[in-house]
Amino acid sequence: MRYRALFLTLVVALLVLGGCHKKTVIPDDTLADIFHDAFVANAYVSVEHVNIDSLQVYEAIFERYGYTAEDVRYTVGNFSRRKSARLGSVVERAISRLEEEGRVYQQRVVVLDTVRNVALRTMRREVYTDTLIEARKRADSTLLEIVIEPVYPGEYLINYNYDCEDDLKKHPRKAVYYFESEHGGRRNYGTSRLRAHENMRRVMKADKGCSRLVMRLGEYEGKRRPKRQNLTIKKLRVVYTPTDELAIDSLFSRYVDVRIFADEFLFPKKDSLALSADSTRVQ
Repeated sequence: MRYRALFLTLVVALLVLGGCHKKTVIPDDTLADIFHDAFVANAYVSVEHVNIDSLQVYEAIFERYGYTAEDVRYTVGNFSRRKSARLGSVVERAISRLEEEGRVYQQRVVVLDTVRNVALRTMRREVYTDTLIEARKRADSTLLEIVIEPVYPGEYLINYNYDCEDDLKKHPRKAVYYFESEHGGRRNYGTSRLRAHENMRRVMKADKGCSRLVMRLGEYEGKRRPKRQNLTIKKLRVVYTPTDELAIDSLFSRYVDVRIFADEFLFPKKDSLALSADSTRVQ
């Protein structure tokens, strides 16, 4: 019963807020999924007592299905002109899905998982990319040292291919990865011995004390270094995934001052380390 009451509130608010500019009509099945996700997002806010200036996770939900807020408003308003369709049927479809999930999982688990997945998918981004690095002379070693800053709490996935034609028995080499603190201290230091050819994949976890990520992709292990080297790095890519807390907080901050459903979901502003929207975010 509480599901139906809340959905009626959401639908009425959609009809009242903003004019209906002709956009795209959303299929009924997809609209039901959007209503479902919107309810789950609201439930998360209620359970976790999230404090923000103006809640808007709905835009991320609409983007997930390929639509905008105007598309949702137009579709809801369009039901009155469709003789063969009822908005109530779409709402009931969303409610049935929620009730089915409730029989399998506790509501809190469903809420957290749904909002967490939306937040992580939206806030994940590519922070560094380089298609080709070629080190041939000794001086080219500077090309192999890459620094990314600032860094935020979360995971950094480092992925690349390399070819090394050096005599690695005579001149062994390694890749070095670590975070630096503001005071120069090293955190999560790790190394990988170079081979002739390899696809490198490494996950680095940063905490609040980390200020930058340092990668040295072809460091010689001994004191003797050849005058010439032959190391090629291909398709270097670093993808950042924030912590759950930071992703959710940043998602809310990204959509401040946009209201879709109802005034009940406006909250006082919360200070946070918000990640800006990024056109290079990774799906």
